[in-house]
Amino acid sequence: MTTKRKPKIPSPILGVAAGLVSEASSDFIRKGSRFRHTFEVEVSNTAPDTEQPRKTFDQEAITKLAETMDAEGQLQPVLVRQAAPGILHPKWVIVAGERRWRAAKSLGWNTLLAIEHDGDPEIASLLENLQRVDLNPQEEATAINRLITQKGWSQTQAAEALGKSRGEVSAILKILTLPPEVLNELASERAVARNALVELARIQDPNRRNELIEQAKSGQLTVKAIRLGKFDGISGPEQQTGRIRGFTFGAVEKMARRLSQVRAQHVDLSPLDRTRLQMLRAEIDQILDAGLGFDEEENR
Repeated sequence: MTTKRKPKIPSPILGVAAGLVSEASSDFIRKGSRFRHTFEVEVSNTAPDTEQPRKTFDQEAITKLAETMDAEGQLQPVLVRQAAPGILHPKWVIVAGERRWRAAKSLGWNTLLAIEHDGDPEIASLLENLQRVDLNPQEEATAINRLITQKGWSQTQAAEALGKSRGEVSAILKILTLPPEVLNELASERAVARNALVELARIQDPNRRNELIEQAKSGQLTVKAIRLGKFDGISGPEQQTGRIRGFTFGAVEKMARRLSQVRAQHVDLSPLDRTRLQMLRAEIDQILDAGLGFDEEENR
């Protein structure tokens, strides 16, 4: 004889719990949302993008970031995209957030909070680095130039995509006309400001530019000095008419007063300072010698 099982009555507690879960889901994950939601990505199955703008990482800064993440957790997800079809490992490529990924690796974390990005990865990576002021001038200029080249954009289109003016983009790209080895040293090792590099790149006279580059390497270069340096050694119509733009002999009087102060304070001169003073004295002597004959003719 078989006994019939009584049908189970749904638990009122489970029913209430299911309702709460459904309500919470509708609040936090809405259908048709324009926002992407976070998920955990395996650190070991994620890799940096070889084409990302940033090429140098400050290990001390990574260590400090790791300490913060260890104490406070990961406060901001990384952006990732799926690797190209056919590539099984790594499955994910970092679009933005390589510093957080490096910090997580140093902490021995297995997973990292991430958001999948399906937009243009180059623009997203460049924008995040620019907004965080993470790139040095050389990296910034190289990244913008690559973006323009690969996408066939004009400078105006690049400016619109990056939220910059066309003039600013043009100025940034100008620094790429400096010799690569010089630009690398000034931008990466000497941390020369972007506006100083732009002004330096605008100088046409190679001798004057090289002199200012040496000043930059010694840490003595300023934007004002570069702009004044542009007007030295001018040739052409301005010189032929006897008028040199940006120069007055009143500036010589002011310089004489400053040099008198330097002499009174017994300032130690570096070899470069001595060379500059010798150049100045030679130029003054030549100007005076050239004017001497004219004065003598006047006095006859």
